Amino acid sequence: MFLRKGRPETLWAVLRNYGYDNDLKLRDDSLPVPSKNASDQSVELTNEAIEFLNGIFRLLDTDKDRALRPAEVDKLFCTAPSSPWNDAPYKDAAEKNDMGYITLNGFLSQWALMTLLDPPCSLANLIYIGYSGNPAAALRVTRRRSVDCKKQATERNVFQCYVFGSKNSGKSALLDSFLGRPFSNNYTPTTDEQFAANTIELIRGTKKVLVLREIPEGEVPRVLSNQDYLAACDVAIFVYDSSNEHSWKKSRDMLEQVARQGELTGYRVPCLLIAAKDDLTPYPRAVQDSVKATQELGIEAPIHLSMKLGDSSNVYHKIVSVAEHPHLSIPETEIGRKRKQYHKLLQNSLIFASVGTAMAVVGLAALRAYSVKKNSSG
Repeated sequence: MFLRKGRPETLWAVLRNYGYDNDLKLRDDSLPVPSKNASDQSVELTNEAIEFLNGIFRLLDTDKDRALRPAEVDKLFCTAPSSPWNDAPYKDAAEKNDMGYITLNGFLSQWALMTLLDPPCSLANLIYIGYSGNPAAALRVTRRRSVDCKKQATERNVFQCYVFGSKNSGKSALLDSFLGRPFSNNYTPTTDEQFAANTIELIRGTKKVLVLREIPEGEVPRVLSNQDYLAACDVAIFVYDSSNEHSWKKSRDMLEQVARQGELTGYRVPCLLIAAKDDLTPYPRAVQDSVKATQELGIEAPIHLSMKLGDSSNVYHKIVSVAEHPHLSIPETEIGRKRKQYHKLLQNSLIFASVGTAMAVVGLAALRAYSVKKNSSG
């Protein structure tokens, strides 16, 4: 109406009042995104926002097949500047059915992934697609993982799992299987971080979103140079080709690097070893090497699986179970054990010194009292 009347300045005034800039994008300062106070906190959608997204999905799913076609997803973001899911890291990061349509689990997991990685983008797009609730109540900040570890429990609904491993160890196959994709014998090296998000339904009926984050072997030194890199990690897995000794040694070295970094930075994370390609003949001493390593580091024995045979050994549920117990399955290096023993010895020494000092003070007080009594009686 304003445009027809030749008054575009009024239209722009209204848009700017609601936080839009000249590119018709919401300004960052207009988004009430909750801020994290520590690196080991994360951001999740609230139940209110999830209910809204469930309703949007049902509204768009006109043929009631519990999946959205590409055209229906485009319709969802027609009031946004562009679809955030057309590019990395969200493209191909969620579950789709055999027709290539995104499922309800994939839809909600995609939103959970976007909220985890880029809360302002997630909140802006919620508003773009018509979220009418209080934007400040759409997202929530989780408790610090270090606090979860002390309390031996977590309230998180979204868990991020870092996937380490040597080249051609089976990391990408693990992500593909998680999203229901068929196994492929063709090997394509992963050069950039890849994501896969999906919903895990637990025995007690609750649902959690698991985000797998594949880290290429060549990127490990760079990412670990960031002291806060492990802060966002709820659990780390280390994948190796069980038929290849070199693959095992590489993954074991990565495990030790992550364990040491966790001890140095305070971001210690639960870890699992994944023995992939179990359909192949294991290399000699495979069992002895893995048992020795897990015993030395104090973590569980490797989980054996074969994506080629469709045998996942329930690994995704096991990953979520480990993430739900943040105080367990944490590897401890020899240096870490010696440091812990030193601190314990130092603490005991301080306690002994404090007790000794207290006894000396009590003894001195008793001696003074005795001297005063003797002098007064004399």
